[in-house]
Amino acid sequence: MRSMEYAIGIDVGTTNSKVLLCRLPACDVVHLEKFATPKIEDGTYVDFDVHALKHELARALTACADVADMVPISFISVASVGESGVLVYPDGSHDGSSIAWFDTRGREYVDELHADGSAAVYYERMGIPAHSNYGLFKLLWMRDHGSQVAGATWLPLGDFVAWWLNGERAQDESLASRTFVMDVASGKTDTSILERYGLDASLFPHLVESGVSRGAVRPEIARRTGLPANCQVCVAGHDHMAGSIACDLDPDSEILNSTGTSEGILRLNREPVLTNGSFQARLSNGRYVRDGRFSYYASLPTAGFALEWVAEMMGIDQDTFFDVLPARMHRRYLADEFVGRELVFIPHLRGSGPPRRSVHAKGCLYGFSDTTTREDLFYGATLGLALELKNLYDHMLGNEGCRVAKVIGPSIKSPLWMQLKADALGVEVRACRVRESVARGAVMLAAQKAGREVVSEFESTVYTCNPERHSYLSELFSEHYRAVEEVIAAIEP
Repeated sequence: MRSMEYAIGIDVGTTNSKVLLCRLPACDVVHLEKFATPKIEDGTYVDFDVHALKHELARALTACADVADMVPISFISVASVGESGVLVYPDGSHDGSSIAWFDTRGREYVDELHADGSAAVYYERMGIPAHSNYGLFKLLWMRDHGSQVAGATWLPLGDFVAWWLNGERAQDESLASRTFVMDVASGKTDTSILERYGLDASLFPHLVESGVSRGAVRPEIARRTGLPANCQVCVAGHDHMAGSIACDLDPDSEILNSTGTSEGILRLNREPVLTNGSFQARLSNGRYVRDGRFSYYASLPTAGFALEWVAEMMGIDQDTFFDVLPARMHRRYLADEFVGRELVFIPHLRGSGPPRRSVHAKGCLYGFSDTTTREDLFYGATLGLALELKNLYDHMLGNEGCRVAKVIGPSIKSPLWMQLKADALGVEVRACRVRESVARGAVMLAAQKAGREVVSEFESTVYTCNPERHSYLSELFSEHYRAVEEVIAAIEP
Protein backbone atom coordinates (compact mmCIF):
# COMPACT_ATOMS: atom_id res chain seq x y z
CA MET A 1 0.00 0.00 0.00
CA ARG A 2 1.34 3.42 -0.96
CA SER A 3 1.93 5.72 2.01
CA MET A 4 -0.06 8.93 2.30
CA GLU A 5 0.88 11.77 -0.05
CA TYR A 6 -0.24 15.35 -0.45
CA ALA A 7 -0.19 17.80 -3.35
CA ILE A 8 -0.82 21.53 -3.60
CA GLY A 9 -3.01 23.33 -6.13
CA ILE A 10 -2.64 27.07 -6.73
CA ASP A 11 -5.37 29.17 -8.33
CA VAL A 12 -4.34 32.76 -9.12
CA GLY A 13 -7.71 34.37 -9.79
CA THR A 14 -8.96 37.83 -10.62
CA THR A 15 -10.53 38.58 -7.25
CA ASN A 16 -9.09 35.92 -4.96
CA SER A 17 -6.22 33.46 -5.05
CA LYS A 18 -6.26 30.07 -3.35
CA VAL A 19 -3.60 27.60 -2.24
CA LEU A 20 -5.07 24.17 -1.62
CA LEU A 21 -3.49 21.21 0.17
CA CYS A 22 -5.00 17.98 -1.18
CA ARG A 23 -4.75 14.36 -0.17
CA LEU A 24 -3.92 11.94 -3.00
CA PRO A 25 -5.43 10.05 -4.79
CA ALA A 26 -8.89 11.42 -3.96
CA CYS A 27 -7.66 15.02 -4.22
CA ASP A 28 -9.92 15.92 -1.31
CA VAL A 29 -9.23 19.17 0.51
CA VAL A 30 -7.07 19.01 3.61
CA HIS A 31 -6.35 22.72 4.04
CA LEU A 32 -7.16 25.95 2.18
CA GLU A 33 -5.37 29.29 2.22
CA LYS A 34 -7.26 32.12 0.52
CA PHE A 35 -6.35 35.77 0.01
CA ALA A 36 -7.44 38.72 -2.10
CA THR A 37 -5.31 38.81 -5.24
CA PRO A 38 -3.12 41.91 -4.66
CA LYS A 39 -3.74 44.76 -7.08
CA ILE A 40 -2.42 48.21 -7.83
CA GLU A 41 -5.17 50.56 -9.02
CA ASP A 42 -4.49 53.93 -10.60
CA GLY A 43 -7.56 55.48 -12.11
CA THR A 44 -8.72 53.14 -14.86
CA TYR A 45 -5.46 51.16 -14.79
CA VAL A 46 -5.47 47.90 -12.83
CA ASP A 47 -2.34 45.80 -12.31
CA PHE A 48 -1.73 42.67 -10.31
CA ASP A 49 0.90 43.41 -7.65
CA VAL A 50 3.46 40.70 -8.40
CA HIS A 51 5.72 41.26 -5.39
CA ALA A 52 2.76 41.13 -3.00
CA LEU A 53 1.46 38.05 -4.80
CA LYS A 54 4.75 36.21 -4.25
CA HIS A 55 4.70 37.19 -0.57
CA GLU A 56 1.16 35.87 -0.10
CA LEU A 57 1.90 32.67 -1.98
CA ALA A 58 5.00 32.04 0.14
CA ARG A 59 2.96 32.55 3.29
CA ALA A 60 0.23 30.21 2.07
CA LEU A 61 2.69 27.52 0.96
CA THR A 62 4.39 27.69 4.37
CA ALA A 63 1.01 27.20 6.06
CA CYS A 64 0.30 24.16 3.87
CA ALA A 65 3.72 22.68 4.61
CA ASP A 66 3.06 23.15 8.34
CA VAL A 67 -0.28 21.34 8.08
CA ALA A 68 1.27 18.51 6.06
CA ASP A 69 3.89 18.05 8.79
CA MET A 70 5.71 14.81 8.01
CA VAL A 71 3.45 13.77 5.12
CA PRO A 72 5.34 14.35 1.84
CA ILE A 73 4.04 16.97 -0.61
CA SER A 74 4.72 15.44 -4.02
CA PHE A 75 3.99 18.37 -6.32
CA ILE A 76 2.53 21.84 -6.78
CA SER A 77 0.26 22.53 -9.76
CA VAL A 78 -0.54 26.12 -10.79
CA ALA A 79 -3.53 27.51 -12.68
CA SER A 80 -4.15 31.18 -13.32
CA VAL A 81 -6.10 33.80 -15.20
CA GLY A 82 -5.40 33.47 -18.87
CA GLU A 83 -3.98 36.66 -20.34
CA SER A 84 -1.90 38.60 -17.83
CA GLY A 85 1.88 38.18 -17.88
CA VAL A 86 5.14 39.35 -16.35
CA LEU A 87 8.44 40.42 -17.93
CA VAL A 88 11.37 38.48 -16.46
CA TYR A 89 14.94 39.68 -17.10
CA PRO A 90 18.23 37.79 -17.65
CA ASP A 91 19.55 38.67 -14.18
CA GLY A 92 16.53 37.06 -12.50
CA SER A 93 14.71 40.31 -11.75
CA HIS A 94 11.20 40.98 -13.01
CA ASP A 95 8.57 43.67 -13.32
CA GLY A 96 6.69 44.32 -10.11
CA SER A 97 3.28 44.44 -11.73
CA SER A 98 1.19 42.63 -14.33
CA ILE A 99 -1.58 44.37 -16.28
CA ALA A 100 -4.90 42.79 -15.32
CA TRP A 101 -6.51 40.75 -18.07
CA PHE A 102 -9.58 43.02 -18.20
CA ASP A 103 -7.57 46.27 -18.34
CA THR A 104 -7.99 47.81 -21.81
CA ARG A 105 -4.46 49.18 -22.25
CA GLY A 106 -3.21 48.17 -25.68
CA ARG A 107 -6.55 48.50 -27.44
CA GLU A 108 -5.08 51.00 -29.94
CA TYR A 109 -3.07 48.16 -31.52
CA VAL A 110 -6.20 46.03 -31.65
CA ASP A 111 -8.21 48.79 -33.31
CA GLU A 112 -5.55 49.04 -36.04
CA LEU A 113 -5.74 45.30 -36.75
CA HIS A 114 -9.49 45.41 -37.13
CA ALA A 115 -9.38 48.61 -39.20
CA ASP A 116 -6.98 47.22 -41.81
CA GLY A 117 -8.53 43.75 -41.96
CA SER A 118 -5.53 41.97 -40.41
CA ALA A 119 -7.54 40.73 -37.43
CA ALA A 120 -9.48 38.28 -39.62
CA VAL A 121 -6.27 37.02 -41.21
CA TYR A 122 -4.57 36.44 -37.88
CA TYR A 123 -7.67 34.70 -36.53
CA GLU A 124 -7.11 31.93 -39.07
CA ARG A 125 -3.75 31.25 -37.41
CA MET A 126 -4.03 32.31 -33.76
CA GLY A 127 -7.62 31.12 -33.39
CA ILE A 128 -8.52 34.08 -31.19
CA PRO A 129 -10.01 37.46 -32.14
CA ALA A 130 -7.73 40.45 -31.60
CA HIS A 131 -8.62 42.06 -28.27
CA SER A 132 -6.85 44.12 -25.62
CA ASN A 133 -7.22 41.24 -23.15
CA TYR A 134 -4.47 39.25 -24.85
CA GLY A 135 -0.87 39.25 -23.74
CA LEU A 136 0.73 40.63 -26.90
CA PHE A 137 -1.17 43.91 -26.73
CA LYS A 138 -0.37 44.41 -23.05
CA LEU A 139 3.29 43.76 -23.88
CA LEU A 140 3.23 46.31 -26.72
CA TRP A 141 1.69 48.94 -24.46
CA MET A 142 4.38 48.27 -21.85
CA ARG A 143 7.16 48.54 -24.42
CA ASP A 144 5.83 51.78 -25.83
CA HIS A 145 5.45 53.26 -22.34
CA GLY A 146 8.98 52.63 -21.15
CA SER A 147 9.31 48.96 -20.23
CA GLN A 148 12.55 47.26 -21.30
CA VAL A 149 11.74 44.21 -23.45
CA ALA A 150 15.15 43.54 -25.04
CA GLY A 151 16.52 40.34 -23.53
CA ALA A 152 13.40 39.84 -21.40
CA THR A 153 11.06 36.86 -21.31
CA TRP A 154 7.26 37.17 -21.25
CA LEU A 155 5.70 34.67 -18.86
CA PRO A 156 1.93 34.27 -18.51
CA LEU A 157 0.98 34.66 -14.86
CA GLY A 158 0.76 30.92 -14.06
CA ASP A 159 4.10 30.33 -15.76
CA PHE A 160 5.60 33.23 -13.80
CA VAL A 161 4.54 31.60 -10.52
CA ALA A 162 6.12 28.33 -11.68
CA TRP A 163 9.33 30.18 -12.62
CA TRP A 164 9.44 31.79 -9.18
CA LEU A 165 9.05 28.34 -7.63
CA ASN A 166 11.56 26.38 -9.72
CA GLY A 167 13.42 28.67 -12.13
CA GLU A 168 12.31 27.31 -15.52
CA ARG A 169 11.16 29.84 -18.09
CA ALA A 170 8.47 28.14 -20.15
CA GLN A 171 4.91 28.59 -21.40
CA ASP A 172 2.00 26.31 -20.72
CA GLU A 173 0.20 25.47 -23.97
CA SER A 174 -3.22 26.67 -22.84
CA LEU A 175 -1.81 29.94 -21.47
CA ALA A 176 0.26 30.50 -24.62
CA SER A 177 -3.02 30.23 -26.54
CA ARG A 178 -4.02 33.53 -24.93
CA THR A 179 -1.00 35.57 -26.04
CA PHE A 180 -2.00 36.24 -29.69
CA VAL A 181 1.44 34.99 -30.68
CA MET A 182 0.97 31.21 -31.02
CA ASP A 183 -0.39 29.45 -34.11
CA VAL A 184 -3.10 27.37 -32.46
CA ALA A 185 -2.99 24.42 -34.88
CA SER A 186 0.78 23.98 -35.02
CA GLY A 187 1.70 25.25 -31.58
CA LYS A 188 4.50 27.35 -33.07
CA THR A 189 5.22 31.04 -32.64
CA ASP A 190 3.76 33.10 -35.48
CA THR A 191 6.74 35.11 -36.67
CA SER A 192 4.70 37.44 -38.87
CA ILE A 193 2.96 39.08 -35.93
CA LEU A 194 6.32 39.58 -34.21
CA GLU A 195 7.81 41.12 -37.34
CA ARG A 196 4.86 43.48 -37.60
CA TYR A 197 5.63 44.92 -34.17
CA GLY A 198 9.41 44.52 -34.14
CA LEU A 199 9.52 41.92 -31.37
CA ASP A 200 12.07 39.15 -30.97
CA ALA A 201 10.89 35.55 -30.83
CA SER A 202 13.08 34.99 -27.76
CA LEU A 203 10.54 36.98 -25.73
CA PHE A 204 8.32 33.90 -25.74
CA PRO A 205 9.87 30.74 -24.24
CA HIS A 206 9.31 27.15 -25.29
CA LEU A 207 5.99 25.40 -24.72
CA VAL A 208 5.41 22.77 -22.06
CA GLU A 209 2.49 20.37 -21.97
CA SER A 210 -0.10 21.25 -19.34
CA GLY A 211 0.25 19.38 -16.07
CA VAL A 212 3.69 17.84 -16.60
CA SER A 213 6.56 18.39 -14.17
CA ARG A 214 8.97 21.26 -14.75
CA GLY A 215 11.36 20.05 -12.05
CA ALA A 216 11.72 20.50 -8.32
CA VAL A 217 11.31 23.67 -6.28
CA ARG A 218 14.38 25.86 -5.93
CA PRO A 219 16.41 25.29 -2.73
CA GLU A 220 15.62 28.81 -1.49
CA ILE A 221 11.88 28.18 -1.92
CA ALA A 222 12.17 24.89 -0.02
CA ARG A 223 14.03 26.63 2.83
CA ARG A 224 11.62 29.56 2.94
CA THR A 225 8.39 27.53 2.92
CA GLY A 226 9.30 24.16 4.38
CA LEU A 227 8.35 22.34 1.19
CA PRO A 228 10.26 19.13 0.45
CA ALA A 229 13.34 19.65 -1.70
CA ASN A 230 12.03 17.15 -4.26
CA CYS A 231 8.54 18.72 -4.55
CA GLN A 232 7.80 19.01 -8.27
CA VAL A 233 6.30 22.06 -9.99
CA CYS A 234 3.66 21.86 -12.75
CA VAL A 235 1.42 24.35 -14.55
CA ALA A 236 -2.14 23.24 -15.20
CA GLY A 237 -2.84 26.25 -17.42
CA HIS A 238 -5.79 28.55 -17.92
CA ASP A 239 -8.05 28.53 -14.87
CA HIS A 240 -11.27 27.66 -16.72
CA MET A 241 -9.58 24.65 -18.33
CA ALA A 242 -8.27 23.41 -14.99
CA GLY A 243 -11.75 23.75 -13.54
CA SER A 244 -13.16 21.47 -16.25
CA ILE A 245 -10.92 18.65 -15.02
CA ALA A 246 -12.39 18.83 -11.52
CA CYS A 247 -15.95 18.25 -12.76
CA ASP A 248 -15.02 15.40 -15.13
CA LEU A 249 -16.31 17.11 -18.28
CA ASP A 250 -17.43 14.76 -21.06
CA PRO A 251 -15.93 16.29 -24.23
CA ASP A 252 -18.57 14.82 -26.54
CA SER A 253 -21.83 15.76 -24.82
CA GLU A 254 -21.20 18.42 -22.19
CA ILE A 255 -20.10 22.02 -22.00
CA LEU A 256 -18.62 23.81 -19.01
CA ASN A 257 -19.99 27.06 -17.63
CA SER A 258 -17.23 28.32 -15.37
CA THR A 259 -18.29 31.20 -13.13
CA GLY A 260 -16.64 33.73 -10.89
CA THR A 261 -16.00 37.43 -11.38
CA SER A 262 -16.60 36.67 -15.05
CA GLU A 263 -18.09 33.56 -16.61
CA GLY A 264 -17.34 31.52 -19.68
CA ILE A 265 -18.52 28.67 -21.85
CA LEU A 266 -16.07 25.93 -22.79
CA ARG A 267 -16.62 23.33 -25.47
CA LEU A 268 -13.98 20.80 -26.46
CA ASN A 269 -13.27 20.07 -30.13
CA ARG A 270 -10.96 17.78 -32.06
CA GLU A 271 -9.91 20.65 -34.34
CA PRO A 272 -9.96 24.45 -33.93
CA VAL A 273 -12.92 26.30 -35.45
CA LEU A 274 -11.36 28.99 -37.66
CA THR A 275 -14.35 30.05 -39.76
CA ASN A 276 -15.33 33.61 -40.60
CA GLY A 277 -18.54 33.11 -38.63
CA SER A 278 -16.53 32.17 -35.56
CA PHE A 279 -14.34 35.22 -36.05
CA GLN A 280 -17.32 37.55 -36.47
CA ALA A 281 -18.79 36.20 -33.22
CA ARG A 282 -15.38 36.75 -31.53
CA LEU A 283 -15.04 33.16 -30.29
CA SER A 284 -11.71 31.85 -29.03
CA ASN A 285 -9.87 28.65 -29.82
CA GLY A 286 -6.97 27.33 -27.81
CA ARG A 287 -5.03 24.25 -26.85
CA TYR A 288 -6.81 22.25 -24.18
CA VAL A 289 -4.93 20.80 -21.23
CA ARG A 290 -5.26 17.11 -22.17
CA ASP A 291 -6.35 14.50 -24.74
CA GLY A 292 -5.02 16.53 -27.68
CA ARG A 293 -8.27 18.49 -27.78
CA PHE A 294 -8.80 22.13 -28.63
CA SER A 295 -10.77 24.48 -26.43
CA TYR A 296 -13.54 26.55 -27.96
CA TYR A 297 -14.09 29.20 -25.38
CA ALA A 298 -15.64 32.57 -24.81
CA SER A 299 -16.02 34.62 -21.67
CA LEU A 300 -18.33 37.36 -20.50
CA PRO A 301 -16.42 39.98 -18.51
CA THR A 302 -19.07 40.45 -15.83
CA ALA A 303 -20.99 37.73 -14.00
CA GLY A 304 -20.50 37.55 -10.24
CA PHE A 305 -19.02 41.04 -10.47
CA ALA A 306 -22.33 42.37 -11.81
CA LEU A 307 -24.26 40.95 -8.85
CA GLU A 308 -21.70 42.34 -6.39
CA TRP A 309 -22.13 45.72 -8.05
CA VAL A 310 -25.93 45.50 -7.79
CA ALA A 311 -25.70 44.49 -4.12
CA GLU A 312 -23.49 47.48 -3.37
CA MET A 313 -25.71 49.88 -5.32
CA MET A 314 -28.79 48.60 -3.46
CA GLY A 315 -27.08 48.70 -0.07
CA ILE A 316 -27.76 45.02 0.66
CA ASP A 317 -25.26 43.10 2.74
CA GLN A 318 -23.45 40.25 0.97
CA ASP A 319 -24.94 37.46 3.11
CA THR A 320 -28.50 38.54 2.40
CA PHE A 321 -27.86 39.19 -1.27
CA PHE A 322 -26.08 35.94 -2.07
CA ASP A 323 -27.58 33.50 0.45
CA VAL A 324 -31.09 34.61 1.45
CA LEU A 325 -32.51 36.39 -1.60
CA PRO A 326 -31.66 33.74 -4.27
CA ALA A 327 -33.63 31.00 -2.50
CA ARG A 328 -36.67 33.24 -1.97
CA MET A 329 -36.51 34.58 -5.52
CA HIS A 330 -36.23 31.02 -6.85
CA ARG A 331 -39.53 30.10 -5.22
CA ARG A 332 -41.18 33.22 -6.62
CA TYR A 333 -39.77 32.51 -10.09
CA LEU A 334 -41.17 28.96 -10.09
CA ALA A 335 -44.54 30.43 -9.10
CA ASP A 336 -44.40 32.78 -12.15
CA GLU A 337 -44.62 35.85 -9.91
CA PHE A 338 -42.25 37.88 -12.10
CA VAL A 339 -44.09 37.29 -15.37
CA GLY A 340 -44.83 40.66 -16.91
CA ARG A 341 -42.63 42.48 -14.39
CA GLU A 342 -39.27 41.70 -15.98
CA LEU A 343 -36.65 44.41 -16.23
CA VAL A 344 -34.10 44.29 -19.02
CA PHE A 345 -30.60 44.37 -17.54
CA ILE A 346 -27.67 44.51 -19.98
CA PRO A 347 -24.68 43.58 -17.77
CA HIS A 348 -21.94 45.33 -19.75
CA LEU A 349 -20.18 46.86 -16.76
CA ARG A 350 -16.70 46.06 -18.08
CA GLY A 351 -17.45 46.12 -21.76
CA SER A 352 -19.15 43.24 -23.54
CA GLY A 353 -18.10 39.73 -24.47
CA PRO A 354 -18.91 37.78 -27.64
CA PRO A 355 -20.73 37.88 -29.97
CA ARG A 356 -20.44 41.71 -29.94
CA ARG A 357 -17.21 42.12 -28.06
CA SER A 358 -16.38 45.71 -27.27
CA VAL A 359 -14.44 47.52 -24.56
CA HIS A 360 -16.71 50.52 -25.22
CA ALA A 361 -19.98 48.71 -24.42
CA LYS A 362 -22.00 50.05 -21.50
CA GLY A 363 -24.60 48.51 -19.24
CA CYS A 364 -28.27 49.39 -19.15
CA LEU A 365 -31.34 48.82 -16.97
CA TYR A 366 -34.63 49.30 -18.80
CA GLY A 367 -38.26 48.96 -17.81
CA PHE A 368 -38.48 50.17 -14.22
CA SER A 369 -41.30 52.35 -12.91
CA ASP A 370 -42.65 53.66 -9.62
CA THR A 371 -43.99 50.17 -8.85
CA THR A 372 -40.62 48.44 -9.31
CA THR A 373 -39.46 46.74 -6.12
CA ARG A 374 -36.05 45.83 -4.80
CA GLU A 375 -36.80 42.19 -5.56
CA ASP A 376 -37.69 43.10 -9.15
CA LEU A 377 -34.23 44.64 -9.46
CA PHE A 378 -32.58 41.55 -7.99
CA TYR A 379 -34.50 39.24 -10.30
CA GLY A 380 -33.85 41.47 -13.32
CA ALA A 381 -30.10 41.47 -12.70
CA THR A 382 -29.96 37.68 -12.44
CA LEU A 383 -32.21 37.27 -15.50
CA GLY A 384 -29.99 39.65 -17.45
CA LEU A 385 -26.94 37.51 -16.75
CA ALA A 386 -28.80 34.38 -17.87
CA LEU A 387 -29.95 36.02 -21.12
CA GLU A 388 -26.44 37.35 -21.81
CA LEU A 389 -25.21 33.77 -21.42
CA LYS A 390 -27.95 32.57 -23.80
CA ASN A 391 -26.76 35.05 -26.41
CA LEU A 392 -23.25 33.60 -26.19
CA TYR A 393 -24.48 30.00 -26.11
CA ASP A 394 -26.62 30.43 -29.23
CA HIS A 395 -23.66 31.82 -31.20
CA MET A 396 -21.23 29.18 -29.98
CA LEU A 397 -23.35 26.09 -30.47
CA GLY A 398 -26.04 27.21 -32.91
CA ASN A 399 -28.45 24.40 -33.69
CA GLU A 400 -26.06 21.75 -32.36
CA GLY A 401 -26.74 22.51 -28.72
CA CYS A 402 -25.57 20.15 -26.01
CA ARG A 403 -27.11 17.70 -23.59
CA VAL A 404 -25.71 19.00 -20.32
CA ALA A 405 -24.10 22.21 -19.09
CA LYS A 406 -21.94 21.65 -16.03
CA VAL A 407 -21.52 24.72 -13.87
CA ILE A 408 -18.71 25.38 -11.42
CA GLY A 409 -17.92 28.36 -9.27
CA PRO A 410 -19.84 30.67 -6.95
CA SER A 411 -22.99 30.93 -9.09
CA ILE A 412 -24.00 27.38 -8.11
CA LYS A 413 -25.03 28.75 -4.71
CA SER A 414 -27.96 30.56 -6.35
CA PRO A 415 -30.85 28.23 -7.25
CA LEU A 416 -32.50 31.13 -9.07
CA TRP A 417 -29.49 31.70 -11.31
CA MET A 418 -29.12 27.97 -12.01
CA GLN A 419 -32.79 27.54 -12.95
CA LEU A 420 -32.68 30.63 -15.16
CA LYS A 421 -29.64 29.19 -16.96
CA ALA A 422 -31.47 25.90 -17.56
CA ASP A 423 -34.64 27.59 -18.79
CA ALA A 424 -32.85 30.21 -20.91
CA LEU A 425 -30.41 27.78 -22.58
CA GLY A 426 -32.91 24.94 -22.89
CA VAL A 427 -30.55 22.32 -21.41
CA GLU A 428 -30.04 20.34 -18.24
CA VAL A 429 -27.81 22.26 -15.86
CA ARG A 430 -25.71 20.45 -13.28
CA ALA A 431 -24.40 22.62 -10.48
CA CYS A 432 -21.20 20.80 -9.53
CA ARG A 433 -20.26 21.27 -5.89
CA VAL A 434 -16.54 20.88 -6.36
CA ARG A 435 -14.75 22.71 -3.60
CA GLU A 436 -12.19 25.06 -5.15
CA SER A 437 -12.63 23.51 -8.57
CA VAL A 438 -9.73 25.34 -10.27
CA ALA A 439 -7.06 24.53 -7.68
CA ARG A 440 -8.38 20.99 -7.25
CA GLY A 441 -8.56 20.51 -11.02
CA ALA A 442 -4.95 21.65 -11.26
CA VAL A 443 -3.93 18.92 -8.81
CA MET A 444 -6.01 16.29 -10.60
CA LEU A 445 -4.52 17.13 -14.00
CA ALA A 446 -0.94 16.95 -12.74
CA ALA A 447 -1.64 13.67 -10.95
CA GLN A 448 -3.16 12.17 -14.11
CA LYS A 449 -0.24 13.33 -16.25
CA ALA A 450 2.13 11.63 -13.79
CA GLY A 451 0.26 8.35 -14.25
CA ARG A 452 -1.49 8.43 -10.88
CA GLU A 453 -4.99 7.12 -10.43
CA VAL A 454 -7.30 9.98 -9.49
CA VAL A 455 -10.70 9.62 -7.88
CA SER A 456 -13.20 12.24 -9.11
CA GLU A 457 -16.06 12.50 -6.65
CA PHE A 458 -18.42 15.43 -6.15
CA GLU A 459 -22.07 16.14 -5.53
CA SER A 460 -24.24 18.00 -7.99
CA THR A 461 -27.72 19.48 -8.15
CA VAL A 462 -29.64 19.02 -11.39
CA TYR A 463 -31.85 21.78 -12.80
CA THR A 464 -34.03 20.67 -15.69
CA CYS A 465 -35.39 22.98 -18.36
CA ASN A 466 -39.11 23.70 -18.23
CA PRO A 467 -40.36 23.87 -21.86
CA GLU A 468 -42.96 26.56 -21.15
CA ARG A 469 -40.52 28.78 -19.32
CA HIS A 470 -37.91 28.18 -22.04
CA SER A 471 -40.36 29.32 -24.69
CA TYR A 472 -41.30 32.39 -22.64
CA LEU A 473 -37.69 33.40 -21.98
CA SER A 474 -36.77 32.84 -25.62
CA GLU A 475 -39.49 35.28 -26.64
CA LEU A 476 -38.40 37.75 -23.96
CA PHE A 477 -34.84 37.46 -25.21
CA SER A 478 -35.77 38.04 -28.86
CA GLU A 479 -38.27 40.85 -28.39
CA HIS A 480 -36.88 42.73 -25.40
CA TYR A 481 -33.29 41.87 -24.53
CA ARG A 482 -31.98 41.92 -28.09
CA ALA A 483 -33.95 45.05 -28.92
CA VAL A 484 -32.50 47.02 -26.00
CA GLU A 485 -28.97 45.75 -26.70
CA GLU A 486 -29.22 46.79 -30.36
CA VAL A 487 -30.34 50.31 -29.39
CA ILE A 488 -27.37 50.62 -27.03
CA ALA A 489 -24.97 49.30 -29.66
CA ALA A 490 -26.19 51.94 -32.12
CA ILE A 491 -25.12 54.83 -29.88
CA GLU A 492 -21.82 53.38 -28.62
CA PRO A 493 -18.45 54.10 -30.27
